[in-house]
Amino acid sequence: MNVEGQDLEFKRSVKNFKEIGKTACAFANAFGGRIIIGVADDGEVVGVPDDAIDILQQRLEGAMQQVSPVPFHKITVEEKEGKRTIVVEVSQAGQGTFCTHDGIVYHRTGSVNTKLGGRTLQAYLMDRYILSFDESRSQAGLGDIDPNRLKDFLVRRTPDLRFDKRRMKAYLLSLNLAETNGRLSIKNAALLFFARDPGRFVPQSEVKLVRFKGREPVDIVDSRFPVGTVLDLLKEAEDFIKRNTRMAMRIEGSVRKDVPEYPEPVTREALVNALTHRDYFSRDTVQINIFDDRIEYVSPGNLPTGLSLQLLGTVSKQRNPLTYRLMRDLGLVEGLATGIPRMRSAMRDAGLPEPMFEELGGFFRVTLVNKARVDRARLNKRQVNAIEYLEDNPAITSRTYSGLVGVSNPVAVADMNDLVARGILRKVGKTRGAYYELAEGPNNNY
Repeated sequence: MNVEGQDLEFKRSVKNFKEIGKTACAFANAFGGRIIIGVADDGEVVGVPDDAIDILQQRLEGAMQQVSPVPFHKITVEEKEGKRTIVVEVSQAGQGTFCTHDGIVYHRTGSVNTKLGGRTLQAYLMDRYILSFDESRSQAGLGDIDPNRLKDFLVRRTPDLRFDKRRMKAYLLSLNLAETNGRLSIKNAALLFFARDPGRFVPQSEVKLVRFKGREPVDIVDSRFPVGTVLDLLKEAEDFIKRNTRMAMRIEGSVRKDVPEYPEPVTREALVNALTHRDYFSRDTVQINIFDDRIEYVSPGNLPTGLSLQLLGTVSKQRNPLTYRLMRDLGLVEGLATGIPRMRSAMRDAGLPEPMFEELGGFFRVTLVNKARVDRARLNKRQVNAIEYLEDNPAITSRTYSGLVGVSNPVAVADMNDLVARGILRKVGKTRGAYYELAEGPNNNY
């Protein structure tokens, strides 16, 4: 005989049928399970008296009827070790549904029936795709929707549309962004895209944009904290990234071509994903951190239940279905699980490592590294020190380098000439007064 646990409960006898209902509710909200009557907690089979079998089955069925909705179940009599037991087998509630007992949601955790409430209940309902922020009703009215934003979206999606401001209610209803049952109820997704003042209703619709000096989050050289619609934030973040990342130059034939530090399709995909798939129930905001050697995109919320880091790029799951659909209508997402593979491919084509994906205890982080990180990995520690020195100073001499890293002047010259050969540094002058500087000033890879 097994021991009690996630999907198994023993009862020597039943004195409180309400507890049977709670356990059945908890099983249905978890993975299903069995309640066996006539078995002690330690697994000893004690059986059910023959003259109690019928009435006990009837009362167990009555207990099941107290669960709402009543989960699919079977009540059978089974013989174990020569004794008769009653088994109540409860199936898992279907996706998109959950059960209550006396208006309370119970969930099976180990061998315990746990009452869910507050943030725990919210997380459970989100995991089962019963509750989503963008589908929830807001306190906003039709006057809180900006007609110009709605018009821009509709015309982008359907260029031939003739927008009529008097039909705003009909537009929202057709987009499933509002419901009417006596009064118009506007869903949160409508505010994320079309609110006159998004921060009034969704203060977490914000992006923290920070450019740090160097590789550590210490010295801030540029920052912005815009609050706005999803599309406003996408544009603000894209502009900030372009302003705070470098552009290299490449000559193809006789044509000069500007090459961004990070492939633009990758930076946009990372931004779109952060804004589309974040947990909007969280009061935290999306944050984009730009360093000399990398960009970090940090968004609230772990991966949706059932999606692991190993499955990224193979299946598509939407935490915010309405937000996702609106972004898809604009061609910003596809929903075919191709975004991550395209990001990886674009980074490889640019000679860069693939993006790094991490779950950080309630947050999800995507990291892109640039050529500075890649090339420095191929340098010795002394040479890295020289580059870091030049990030804070306009030039360095071999003598300064020699004292900085503690080597002889010939070794210093050899190190510096190697950096020149790699195209990282440029040597200015040929005499004792010669010095070295970063090869392309503000546009180099460092």
